[in-house]
Amino acid sequence: MRKYLMVLAAVALIAGGLLVMSGCSSRDSDLVGVWAWDGDSSITTTFNADGTGTHSMNWTGFGTSFNWSTSGNNIIWNYPNQPRMRTEYNVSNDVWSFTMGDGTVFRYNRVR
Repeated sequence: MRKYLMVLAAVALIAGGLLVMSGCSSRDSDLVGVWAWDGDSSITTTFNADGTGTHSMNWTGFGTSFNWSTSGNNIIWNYPNQPRMRTEYNVSNDVWSFTMGDGTVFRYNRVR
């Protein structure tokens, strides 16, 4: 039994390490997937588990590809050759919402 528990603990450590190495914590994993804006479902944002992502349109003016991570309840957006951008976010019931610095709130629905 003890050997079984040690093997189980080792597997958990390896899996946790791989998750951290891939740039995706358990909170981050809530964001992984494709999200469609509730104002126009043809506008999507994709968060990949490896910390990369894409937008279906260049809404920031920075391009359609980005790297991302989270810190607390903030998404940190890294666009090539641009300063980092930080937005407060929440994921609940397959709805991702984020708040821009000016207080504007955007809502996206998870695409299944």
